[in-house]
Amino acid sequence: MRKAQLINSLRKEFKISKEEARRFVECFFEELVGLVVEKGRVELRGFGVFRIKRLSGRFIKNPKTGIESYVDERYTIGFKPSKVFSKNEKGF
Repeated sequence: MRKAQLINSLRKEFKISKEEARRFVECFFEELVGLVVEKGRVELRGFGVFRIKRLSGRFIKNPKTGIESYVDERYTIGFKPSKVFSKNEKGF
């Protein structure tokens, strides 16, 4: 589902304007990102846990040229789905 589809779904479900639904979705995602960055972990019960993961620095090799270079440590977002997803018929 794309963000536009989510906005349209909210608009129809709650009978609100498209602009109000867009502001709600934007606000939700901004708040979620802000909390993950600030706290390092955000749990949405019944959905899953977002957390910051540290990826250590490492050497990588360009397969074309064979030149080795070092990639610094970095951070990324991890997501662990709740058990609701494992009960899904698609086998998550």
